[in-house]
Amino acid sequence: MQARRLHIAVWVIGALAVALAGGCAQPGELRITGAEMDLPKGEGSPGFFDRISSQKTVSENDAMRGMLFLLDGEDKAANFKQRVQTLTERGIVGASWHHQADRPVTRGKLAFMVYQACKVRGGVILTVFGPTRYYCLRELQYQGMMGKGAMWSKVTGMEYQGAMLRADEYLENRELADYQSANTE
Repeated sequence: MQARRLHIAVWVIGALAVALAGGCAQPGELRITGAEMDLPKGEGSPGFFDRISSQKTVSENDAMRGMLFLLDGEDKAANFKQRVQTLTERGIVGASWHHQADRPVTRGKLAFMVYQACKVRGGVILTVFGPTRYYCLRELQYQGMMGKGAMWSKVTGMEYQGAMLRADEYLENRELADYQSANTE
């Protein structure tokens, strides 16, 4: 019985630490590496998702371009810095994150962006402590918007495309189709 209480106490303290670390942004300038990095000019949404689907990993720059395509249908940003600023102002990316254009996006960062963009209703922890990368990923995995995997693992092109398709479906219908029951019938 005491071991269970200790386990619960450690879990609660860990959850608080994660919530506080993920949600305490200091005001000031964003930390951006590769701010002037650009992506292919004239690339629309279909061309973007076609290019992304075959990539081994998706860069933060590409991930943010995809978020703009999801939300606005276009990417008006001239470079990575403008994408970061636009999505930070909208609350889609964390203001305290260090953004690096050419670094592969993690499942945790992608989950946070999708969660915020779709305005998903979360469980108790998300409601009480606010969104963090870890709990956004857990919620999206629970809801079937993202597959299993660790928060820090890199996102492949196909994983990214699948998550974005499900996010688009969620924005359109405010729910996801039940693919598992459809495949078992």
